[in-house]
Amino acid sequence: MRFLINPPKAAFSLSATLIFLYLFVASCQSGKLIPLILYLILTIIYLGLACYYSIIFEMDENGVRNRFLFWSFMDIPWDEMKEVGIANMKVIKNAEKKKVGELYLYFSRETMTEKERFHMCLHWPPKDKRYMRYSVKRLKKLHRYWDEKPVFAWLSEEAYMDRYFRQ
Repeated sequence: MRFLINPPKAAFSLSATLIFLYLFVASCQSGKLIPLILYLILTIIYLGLACYYSIIFEMDENGVRNRFLFWSFMDIPWDEMKEVGIANMKVIKNAEKKKVGELYLYFSRETMTEKERFHMCLHWPPKDKRYMRYSVKRLKKLHRYWDEKPVFAWLSEEAYMDRYFRQ
């Protein structure tokens, strides 16, 4: 199964790239140098972000990996996987772990302590772990390959259940 790592941010970055590209072309016709350089720089920045958020997260019977165009990288086989969890990005002013921010599914080769999970959420995105934006649909697809319950990183189970499963 293939998923975009973060579809809303990918769509926003791509649309911003197209807008700044249009403004760059329009400023070429006007001949003004400062807006031309500014729009070119913003186009390049948002193009880089669009490429980053358009990385495909692939999950199959062999494990998880990231894929961009034809390149596959950062493979983690299921037999090397020690922890799969749900990471909460609402870390600041959330000591009781009741507030739910943006959630991500993460895949780790090592088992982490609560303190390591907190630092992972605080310094997101992690470099040595695979991750994708959380949704209930994606969690159900994960259960085809991973039978254990996901670990909650800086999130109480009650807050998670209130947001996603109770009306």
